[in-house]
Amino acid sequence: MKRSENEGAKARAGFRFPRISFGRADVIGEKMRSGVTAATVGKYAVYAVLSLFLILVRTTFFARFRPFGAAPDILIVAVAAIGMFEGERAGAIFGAVIGFIADALGGSGIILLPLPYMLVGYFCGVIATEYYRRSVLLFLIFDAASAVVRLFTSLFYMFLVWHSVDLSVVFGGVLLPELCSTLAVSPVPALILLPVYLIFRKKKKELD
Repeated sequence: MKRSENEGAKARAGFRFPRISFGRADVIGEKMRSGVTAATVGKYAVYAVLSLFLILVRTTFFARFRPFGAAPDILIVAVAAIGMFEGERAGAIFGAVIGFIADALGGSGIILLPLPYMLVGYFCGVIATEYYRRSVLLFLIFDAASAVVRLFTSLFYMFLVWHSVDLSVVFGGVLLPELCSTLAVSPVPALILLPVYLIFRKKKKELD
């Protein structure tokens, strides 16, 4: 009996309740068990909020204010910027989600935008990460490429919806105005998202 009591006392003495602490990870951005830092979660949360804001701007302000007679697609430019800033994975995910929301709010009943948006985000991320330094010139190239992708996406949408398409009328009255409008306001989403990238990049360098 005494032996079993001694063993029980030793077991109780050796037992410790597990300590659970989140404070330090939240403050300095240490990796959690999943390998994701609190700073990373916060960064993408801010990107998500700003993306929702841009969606709101597109569906309200740019529904009335139409440079060159067409509503600009600031969302595909935002996806290109996120891909350039954060890499292909973030660009592809944000592209698919933003494209789906844009289609849902458009009310056309056709889900078309997630695929081209996702591809824009992915390839902008790959090119910026693997081949070229992030720069204003690189963004301008991505900007032009994104506007062209949007042009062909709109053209494909018209072929799906309309029974007949007069290309000369479509290009002159719809596609070219949309292209010029998107290029004209493209700095807006990039400038809105850029501070998030710069702030969290600086915090990451300080932690390293």
